[in-house]
Amino acid sequence: MEKIYKFILILSVAFIFVACGKKGDPLPPISKKPLYVNSLKLRQQGNSIVVSWNYIPRYDDNRPLKEFFFKIYLNEEIVSPKIYSKGDLYWFSFKIPNLKKEYCFNMYVVSKGQESDSSPIECIIPSEDYPDKPKILDIELKEEGLLIKWNGEGDFINIYRSNDELIPPVPLKRIKNLYSYLDRDLVFNKKYCYYITTENKEVESEKSNTVCKDFIDIFPPNPPSDFKLLKKNNDYYLIWKESPSKDVIGYMIYKNGKPLFNIPIKTYFFIDRSYKKGDRYFIVAIDRAGNKSEKVYLEKVIE
Repeated sequence: MEKIYKFILILSVAFIFVACGKKGDPLPPISKKPLYVNSLKLRQQGNSIVVSWNYIPRYDDNRPLKEFFFKIYLNEEIVSPKIYSKGDLYWFSFKIPNLKKEYCFNMYVVSKGQESDSSPIECIIPSEDYPDKPKILDIELKEEGLLIKWNGEGDFINIYRSNDELIPPVPLKRIKNLYSYLDRDLVFNKKYCYYITTENKEVESEKSNTVCKDFIDIFPPNPPSDFKLLKKNNDYYLIWKESPSKDVIGYMIYKNGKPLFNIPIKTYFFIDRSYKKGDRYFIVAIDRAGNKSEKVYLEKVIE
């Protein structure tokens, strides 16, 4: 009986000790207020103002925000432009009704009735002295990239690019006034769309027409060289110098018009144990796109 009383006493003391222990700090309440847009960028393109901003949807306690929209103000009045987006970049275009007036924009993020703080207010006074609208004349497929050609005058050319016709208002390149540009920073088998603007005194023209082109590999690799047949003991070695093209995946050798193997081989020699005098050989290099180089015929047999 005494043991039972001692056990109950120990449990009671333990309970009192735990119950009276220090509690942790209370957690802050969950915020329902969206994070605000911290910057707007304004640029004039011809008789339009392009407004853009970056935004990663978050509450102001940094939790992800799923449902939201932007409430946009122009000179303290709500406007409802069509907003475009790619990734975390958003933008819209506003047609300028009066080029002699100042235009100021700000916005709020709204989610489930809760509104963020206002973005900073950004203003612009448009210029009447903007260049004429340029025109893209052609995009040529080159082995090194896509060659864009246009007409249009300005101190600078702004080149805009995307993988579809929805092109963000962020220039890929700003170059001195030329009439063509070779875009080399491309990946084969992808579509690229472009428009350009000309620029004078930091004022852009209206954007040009949009032109798209698929960047595909239709260009054959350089052929191998020094193709020869060398007899060593009872074997005959077909030997060559490799193609200098970087995208070559291998070589095909044809004997009397028929391939010696089914898939390209990535090497610089091949042993033909069935060689007979009078056999005719040629070799081609093959690249990743399946393009074949010019044929290189065997002309030297070293016995």
